[in-house]
Amino acid sequence: MAAPVTEVAAQGKAPLSAILALLATALLWGSNHAAARAIHDALPLPSLVFWRWAIALALLLPIALPGLLRERSAIRRNAGRIALLGLVGVGLFSVCLYAGAYLSPALEVGLLNATTPIWVLLIAAFVGRARPRFAQIAGILIAMVGVTLVLMKGLPTGLVGFHFGAGNLFSIAAAVLFAFYTYSLGQNPIGISALSLTALTALAGFVLVFCPVYAMFLCLGGQDSFTSGLRVEPVKLTVLYIAAGPTLLGNLFWIYGAERVGAARAGPFLYFSPLATVALSATLLGETITPMQMVGGAAILAGLWISTQAGAGPARRAPSQ
Repeated sequence: MAAPVTEVAAQGKAPLSAILALLATALLWGSNHAAARAIHDALPLPSLVFWRWAIALALLLPIALPGLLRERSAIRRNAGRIALLGLVGVGLFSVCLYAGAYLSPALEVGLLNATTPIWVLLIAAFVGRARPRFAQIAGILIAMVGVTLVLMKGLPTGLVGFHFGAGNLFSIAAAVLFAFYTYSLGQNPIGISALSLTALTALAGFVLVFCPVYAMFLCLGGQDSFTSGLRVEPVKLTVLYIAAGPTLLGNLFWIYGAERVGAARAGPFLYFSPLATVALSATLLGETITPMQMVGGAAILAGLWISTQAGAGPARRAPSQ
């Protein structure tokens, strides 16, 4: 999960380094769902959400420390709000995101999570009373049709026998939670850098959600296979990859790229993220995507493009992991 980056003027040709960073972000975040799905039978969910950010924070906080010290006055003034954003946009969001990956195919999680900008538009319309444009409404409807097709899993009888799994519910909940985080931050930005906000909200989510969930899991007799012995195993390597790759490098690449080309120009790069999830899920996990789900995925991406290109503001901020 990364903080939305404040829009900057980004005229002219985008630097190649920024383009590569944004493409790497899309690939890393797209691999996140596939990696979590690969170990869902071997590692309990509380262990993954705890160790993912425990490792990432150990690497991120030293990098963010200079900025945190410079901005400590603004941080103190906004401490309560930062804690709330961390609770929703990191803690609850991450639990729902990985619960979705544990209970549903990764390709479904990737496509459903990509609908975050659509939920931002809906929240802005119903909470902020912002009147959506016709193109935004059309984009929302197209994307929602795509979501329905993805969830139908190619059933030839249409909605007959339709099954809405718990994993799908968690995936959509994750998208809605991060949409609320994005909308809230867009309406009233906190005057600190994206790197500082990422580190602080992650720390808040870790303390307020991941630590209590992990402690309760252990108190109830749960066994954490991540800490069992010193032997290097595929599960442990996968957790290390999730922490260092999608969580740490993904956020740093996003901040680097978006600050150089502007958030509005950076957002469309992340449309590649669900495509990366689908490709990795099919090649590495052997998941099958049906023709109907392919059409649904294309509809989601088309709806996202139409709705986010229709106007500036919070709707243009891209989802992140």
